Amino acid sequence: MHIADRFVRLLLRIVDAVANAIMSARLRIVDWIYGPEPPTPADRQRETEKGRLQRAFAQIDIDKRRSRR
Repeated sequence: MHIADRFVRLLLRIVDAVANAIMSARLRIVDWIYGPEPPTPADRQRETEKGRLQRAFAQIDIDKRRSRR
């Protein structure tokens, strides 16, 4: 592999990282202005099932929120 190929690959990785950082910043700004998206029916169903599991298996720390003893 030639030095020019390595340089081009490095340059493309840097450009890609900068583009990703810019897109992430833009998305954060949009979330800050408009707030989070409303929950979908699938999100509500998932939370319902999670609550059922937590009640059914109270001794098991499903979401790892309790400290270990």
